[in-house]
Amino acid sequence: GIVKLQDQYAYFDEKQVKALLDKLESPPALSGQELLQSALAEDYDGAPIKLSPAARKLLDDLLSGGPVPLPAGLEATLRPYQQRGFEWLYKNARIGFGSLIADDMGLGKTLQVIATLLKLKEEGSLGDQKAIAIVPTTLLTNWYKEIQKFAPGLSAHVYHGPGRSLDPLDNADLLVTTYGVVRSEGAALARKKWLAIVIDEAQNIKNPTTAQSKA
Repeated sequence: GIVKLQDQYAYFDEKQVKALLDKLESPPALSGQELLQSALAEDYDGAPIKLSPAARKLLDDLLSGGPVPLPAGLEATLRPYQQRGFEWLYKNARIGFGSLIADDMGLGKTLQVIATLLKLKEEGSLGDQKAIAIVPTTLLTNWYKEIQKFAPGLSAHVYHGPGRSLDPLDNADLLVTTYGVVRSEGAALARKKWLAIVIDEAQNIKNPTTAQSKA
């Protein structure tokens, strides 16, 4: 049929009308990547998208090469490459992208991650949704000590040992646990809503067929 749109007329056949009605009744659920692509192109499925001034500023800030201020509560001085790593992690986290840090051992990968998590907390992103860090058992104590040292404002709950409980997580920002615990309690942990998932020594899950990788 012919439809009047403002001062113009357009012809829609039955299939086009049905497709439009289906979209109105069941709006598409976009992934973070699809949402970002649509926002950058200002178009989704052939339809123009109009960004609000706040959304446009957020995109410009995240995609620009400008510096990101360190979290106020960070008790550490980052080296230039660590600052760049922190900014990259933070910007990727804000737009829903994952990140892989492959710096050599001893160059401060953990500190960069801690700084990013603290930044997310200070801006209010960490709340009902928590962060989880999955680490080798040998690094569990080191992670907790570095959080206390560099980001005392970031509350961490170590989830390990025979008497472990998830209850204290309600008052914490970050759950620090091990590959073994995740392997045995994957279903319970999957029911939680995680804002960020940190995997330390990720080569431990390089084989996708193992129970540890699947967990």
